Amino acid sequence: AYVIYTSGSTGKPKGVAVHHRALMNLVSWHQRTYSLTPDDSTALTAGVAFDASTWEVWPSLASGASLVVPPDAVRAEPSQLLQWMAREAITTCFMPTPLAEAVLREEWPRPMALRALLTGGDALHHGPPPSLPATLFNHYGPTESTVVATFTPVAASARDDGTRPPIGRPIANTRTYVLDAHLQPVPIGVPGELFLASEGLAWGYLGQPALSAERFIPHPFSSTPGARLYRT
Repeated sequence: AYVIYTSGSTGKPKGVAVHHRALMNLVSWHQRTYSLTPDDSTALTAGVAFDASTWEVWPSLASGASLVVPPDAVRAEPSQLLQWMAREAITTCFMPTPLAEAVLREEWPRPMALRALLTGGDALHHGPPPSLPATLFNHYGPTESTVVATFTPVAASARDDGTRPPIGRPIANTRTYVLDAHLQPVPIGVPGELFLASEGLAWGYLGQPALSAERFIPHPFSSTPGARLYRT
C-alpha cells in the first residue's frame, strides 16, 4: 500500500513497507470505533511524512467523510487551530501529543462540533480538563504496526496528580505481550519488552532483510503458519 520512512531510535532512516491488509485493518477499526459517516468532517493536521497522516486520510475518505486541511499558519498555533475547527465544524481530529497538550490548555470556543479528539505519537502527560467538549482518546503504535496498536478514552481530570494516562488496550486483530529476554511472559508489575502481534504488522523494512528478521520474529505462542511478533 505504501512505504514510509522512519528513523525510530537509531537515527538511520529505514523504509517500512505496509501492505493493504494492514492498512485496511486500521481503516475498518477506525470506522467502527469512531462511527465515521458522510456527515463527519475530519481535520488533516499531520504532515505527510508522519505516518499518522495515512490514518487521517483513508478512514475518512473510505467513510465518505470530508477531509479538511488547515492552513499551515493555523496548524502551528493552538488558539487559531481551535477557532478554525469551530468554523469548519470539525467532528473528529487527530493531533500529535505535544500539539494536543497545548490545545488542551487553551480556552475552547463554543459551540464546537468536535466529538472525538485523537492523540498519539508521544507519552501523554495528563488527562483533559472537565470542560473539554469532546472525548479525548490516547493512542500508541509504532510505524511497523501501521500507526495504531492500542487506544483508550482518557477521563477528565480536574488537577494534574502526576499520573500519566495509559496507552490502553489493543485495537482489532491485535494482541500485546510483555516478555522477558527469553520471550516468556513476565508477571504483572515486572518490567519487560512490549511485543505486538497484529494483522496491522508491516511486511518489514524495504531492502533490509536482516533488520526485518531481527525485529519481526516468529510468534512463539501461535500455531498459525507464518505468524510474527514485532519487538518494539
